[in-house]
Amino acid sequence: MKRLFAVLSLCAIGLLATNCKKDDNPSDYIEVPLRDTKEVYTEDIESIEKYLKNNYIIENGESISFDSITSPKYSGQSVLADDPRLQSVIMGNDDYLAMPYTNIYNNRTYYNYYKSADTIKYKIYYLIVNEGQGNIASPIDSLYIKRRNYNIKNELSSSTFNGDFYSFPPTIAEYNSGKSPKRMYTGERQVLKFIKTATNITTTIDGTITYDENSAGRIIAFIPSGLGQFNEAYGKIAAYTPWITDITLINNLERDHDLDGIPSKFEVKEIKPVEELTIHDYFSYDTDDNAIPNFLDIDDDGDGISTKDEISYKDENGKIKYYSYDAPELKSCGSDIPRYLNNTCFPDRVNGEWIWN
Repeated sequence: MKRLFAVLSLCAIGLLATNCKKDDNPSDYIEVPLRDTKEVYTEDIESIEKYLKNNYIIENGESISFDSITSPKYSGQSVLADDPRLQSVIMGNDDYLAMPYTNIYNNRTYYNYYKSADTIKYKIYYLIVNEGQGNIASPIDSLYIKRRNYNIKNELSSSTFNGDFYSFPPTIAEYNSGKSPKRMYTGERQVLKFIKTATNITTTIDGTITYDENSAGRIIAFIPSGLGQFNEAYGKIAAYTPWITDITLINNLERDHDLDGIPSKFEVKEIKPVEELTIHDYFSYDTDDNAIPNFLDIDDDGDGISTKDEISYKDENGKIKYYSYDAPELKSCGSDIPRYLNNTCFPDRVNGEWIWN
């Protein structure tokens, strides 16, 4: 997806840089020249609203499909525009694009993160099939989902029938493994805040994920191309056209992206309910103003002592353990600010160990 992005420079040690990850065969993607984003959105929302007035949903147990009122199979079913479950929400483009480069002086890998310069407020229509019974996922959790995407001719373009993992941004562990995680489009990722995961999730020895029947959240959304593929056609979804996504949210995995011992969900300026957080809450929280957000920074306060060292301690058996991010023991140096966020608070080094006062 080619866009205008405002640059946000990050030096995220070991962090994987990915573009908008394609899930399908790369040969299925066709780029076309860029068009004006506002002009495309105007066309898209008109197409979506026309589609909702002229198509209906077919539900047969877990099977869901769509058809036109001009189809010979149509027999008076209510159109999607009249479905009482249909809702809408206004969303911005919360995408970030990572581009790596190597510093020739220290041979370290740095990352320029480009925040989308797209200022359009997009209207997304969505329909909740099942709210789900488990957890609400945060914007940066890794997710296990089933997904089926259609064009507005009701043609199936892609499907993950058995489910698959998606992750953004990738963690240091994912980078070190050499495996690039799949990534959802921003429009798909944002609507998942309206549903919950499944319950009693287990993984069998062969990797199969099972869960309580009918407990996974499921949502259908009608998404403008500006929050998705934009000028890249893939499968049966053309460039500059909206599409329909049918997502079942099975599981979420909370991450510690920078492996500093603090779960990423707590590395935001203001702790809020998960459903109120956006990806900007994470990228905008940068305690030491070094252009690396805390959830990607191994030294949050920039004092030269890693966050992981600052929250560590030894128990009575000499085993290294780690305090919770909000533990009162971290308020050292006579300050109410946790020491890993306080660049004026330093320990003494005694026999190779940090001693905090």
